[in-house]
Amino acid sequence: MDVNEEKVINYANTSEFMTFELGSMKYAIELPKIREILTYPDNITPLPNTSDWVKGLINLRGEVVPILDIRIKFNTSVSTYDENTSVIAVITEDKRMVGIIVDLVDDVQRLDTSTLAPVSEMGSAIPSKYLKGYVRLDNNEMLVVMDIERVVDKEELKD
Repeated sequence: MDVNEEKVINYANTSEFMTFELGSMKYAIELPKIREILTYPDNITPLPNTSDWVKGLINLRGEVVPILDIRIKFNTSVSTYDENTSVIAVITEDKRMVGIIVDLVDDVQRLDTSTLAPVSEMGSAIPSKYLKGYVRLDNNEMLVVMDIERVVDKEELKD
């Protein structure tokens, strides 16, 4: 392939995604669902009687936002809190803002959503009901698209 030749992308089927890491796997969330990326905050107010993956609440520009450590929920990695640990603040379809803790925020990538392949139960540490599918990147790495609505659903917060 000529160096100047670009791969033709059909933009009708593409969307922009924010990629991030949980353990050794790369995941992605649709960019329009993301409000902002934060460094891990020191000022999380703990909530009593909640599951261990619900870290607590923060005040984000006047809005009270629950912070969820999905690494604990899905047991993807040791939950260390260092300079790479980030919080992705997402807006749900029912207009709630929720922060999810990830190991490392990576990049914005445009993905062809028509090429999403189903994730078998074996393919990811995260159960497939929380995932939309995966794509193989040019470097043959697997990028798993998370169904963030399912992950932060109000029913999920009860267990």
